[in-house]
Amino acid sequence: MLISLSKNMKYSIIILFGTLSLYITSCTDNAVEHNAPSASYNEIISGNAGEYNIQMFITGADSLTTGYNDVYFKVKKGTTEQNSGLVKMFPKMWMTPRFMHSTPVSPTFVYDNSTGYYKGYAIYIMSTSPPIVVWYSVLTYRDENGIDHTTDSIPTYTAFHREKQWRIFFDSTDQSSYMITLLKPFSPVKGYNDFAMMLHRTEGTMIDYQLITSAQMFMSVYELDSANQSTGNINPTPGADGIYRGRINLPYPGDWNACDTIFYNGHYITNTPPPMPEFNFSIR
Repeated sequence: MLISLSKNMKYSIIILFGTLSLYITSCTDNAVEHNAPSASYNEIISGNAGEYNIQMFITGADSLTTGYNDVYFKVKKGTTEQNSGLVKMFPKMWMTPRFMHSTPVSPTFVYDNSTGYYKGYAIYIMSTSPPIVVWYSVLTYRDENGIDHTTDSIPTYTAFHREKQWRIFFDSTDQSSYMITLLKPFSPVKGYNDFAMMLHRTEGTMIDYQLITSAQMFMSVYELDSANQSTGNINPTPGADGIYRGRINLPYPGDWNACDTIFYNGHYITNTPPPMPEFNFSIR
């Protein structure tokens, strides 16, 4: 049974995850960009749900990572692949015997005819360190008749990737936590870069995450430890898929911060003036 958290414990949890997220800074590794095409689907986990088998896949990498992941599922009944219904996933991590938290994932994974997989995303806020720190995934296949078929908890492992950045911050006005997640660029180049991110809201227990699709965002891109700001940036705006897209300019080599001011639900949920949540990029 989950315990109720005191106000101090809520702040401690936010500080913990905020501190962890600060380590996720940009680098120039050959990272997989969001929705990058790949012929290689690597199976990560699988589990049986009654007469069905549910398999999770990712592309272009050999493990799930901290930050954003495109995630795919196959569902089989015997040897017959399913292409109707939907898949749901609930990730959980036990921090103590009584406190468990989750992480943002697609509410549903819907079958995508172009790939032949049920497709969605998962954003992991912690890397694993077995046997103590491990994610557990509960997978559910909801068939065309609306009947759920659910697996037991399946151990799931994530690797730390510096370029896949995310930030958690607390809004004292509505007593909620918010999370911004970078989708691109993972490997920025000098000059203009397409910029994409997601915004989620969660309560103190960090179990349920709501995708926020109606916020206003204002980007400021400046050189680290300098007053030099870049020009030509385009503020991110939400698309039909809930992803905020814009453009940032990293005009010359150096370390850059992309600082995001966010207005939502009638007020600024980010701190004004700074510090505000920011992504860090290095151009070499």
